[in-house]
Amino acid sequence: DHSKETNEFDVVAVVTQPPKRRKSRGPVLPSPVGQLAIDLGIQVLNPEKAKDDEFLTTLEQEVRPDLCITAAYGQYLPKRFLALPRFGTLNIHPS
Repeated sequence: DHSKETNEFDVVAVVTQPPKRRKSRGPVLPSPVGQLAIDLGIQVLNPEKAKDDEFLTTLEQEVRPDLCITAAYGQYLPKRFLALPRFGTLNIHPS
């Protein structure tokens, strides 16, 4: 069950890669993480680059996360992003 209400934490946003085609002639689709967030009614942010000023300003002024958890994001995360959450950023990596 992926119910948002069963979580002990309030997930305020998900940052994921922008939607793209999975097949050469297929439709443009959100990432699996993005689709799950959409299904759960969680705000999804899809910046082309993590250093995008508009994206970082949205995080700073609207999302204002207490903690960020990153996993397999695939981009360098700028210091401005890493400094945002008051409890820091936790990067988990499968290797």
